[in-house]
Amino acid sequence: MAVVDKLGRRSSSKGTALDLIRSSGPISRVELAEMTGLTQATISTVVRGLITDGLISETGRAESTGGKPRMHLQINPGSRLSIGVHVGADHITYVVTDLAGTVIGRLRAPGPADTSPIEAVATIATDVDRLISGLDIDRSRIVGLGLVTPGPIDKRSGSIQNAPTLAHWTDFPLARAVGTATGLPCVFDNDATAAAIGEYWMGATSDHLTYGSVYMGMGIGVGIVIDGSIYHGELSNVGELGHVSVDARGRVCPCGNIGCVELYAAPPAVVAAARRASAEGRLDLAFTGVVARDFEAVATLAMAGDATALELVTESAEYLASAIVSMVNLIDLHLIVLAGSAFSVAGSLYATTISRMLAERVLARSISGVDVRISVNGDDAAALGAATMVLQENLSPRSLRAVTLATAP
Repeated sequence: MAVVDKLGRRSSSKGTALDLIRSSGPISRVELAEMTGLTQATISTVVRGLITDGLISETGRAESTGGKPRMHLQINPGSRLSIGVHVGADHITYVVTDLAGTVIGRLRAPGPADTSPIEAVATIATDVDRLISGLDIDRSRIVGLGLVTPGPIDKRSGSIQNAPTLAHWTDFPLARAVGTATGLPCVFDNDATAAAIGEYWMGATSDHLTYGSVYMGMGIGVGIVIDGSIYHGELSNVGELGHVSVDARGRVCPCGNIGCVELYAAPPAVVAAARRASAEGRLDLAFTGVVARDFEAVATLAMAGDATALELVTESAEYLASAIVSMVNLIDLHLIVLAGSAFSVAGSLYATTISRMLAERVLARSISGVDVRISVNGDDAAALGAATMVLQENLSPRSLRAVTLATAP
């Protein structure tokens, strides 16, 4: 039997029950029936199947309120595992998570740089095997592998399409190649969307059904959740926030647009500005030539109060905030989550600046403010989102919303 919510979205009763037990457990069968709108008989059948599959277990009875005490149910976190792989320009991050979204293993390797996609796939397969072996995991418990990359992507072919940091991978069937090399079912998406899914799974957005997860690594993207569902767009390329124009007469971006926010706010832009400041004698910094490390050094100086570094980071945050203001005005968002490695050091500076500008510029600011938060998942946001994306697709409803309200005919 399927379940539909108020927007008419269908999901399996098994997936819905499992998601509720995961997010709200321990929970009783009666509570599940009340929250889903399914009959007691249907819930009993669903629960019996989940117990048989080893996904949940009975944990004891609740305190009696006069009748027979209700038996509580909770998930078995270790019954299913998933692997998340985030291919970024500066590093590749691997995580293994259990059904509760808890990270039980993690590995970070250097980014692919100029490596060919064929060589990178071989490296990914080797790293995945090394991670599984090191954790002594039974592969039969692994549901699949979530693979996420910067966009644009073509989900139909499982390929990257002219992503600025991985342009030489365009049209390579990455998802299929990784699935074949690892022997695991592969789910493919962009990193910003994955980060948004990870925020939900960890309960960081439970007070908002509509929000944006702004992801900044070497580039900038955003995962958008609308009324409890990830919004992918027609071709799964929604959220290219980094290519919103913030200067109509600005520089030409490699993407072909003019004045894209990435040209002014992303780590490569900040590092380039820092090099100019250093040449002018305004910034004392030894550059390594690795953008991620140099950006982290600038951010560290900014947090320590260096005037020039603080100016550079604040300018980056202001440009980013300008793009976010436009997004908030278009979609009516009231929660922004900042995720990605670029926020790991100076995230509080970005959050403060973005909050201030949203409070000053959002059109509906007199009605309700916009909450700006730092991701609960840190540098692992995209990789963790990739892993939970596998669990969400294989075991839970399509909608991120846990509670559904009506029984399908």
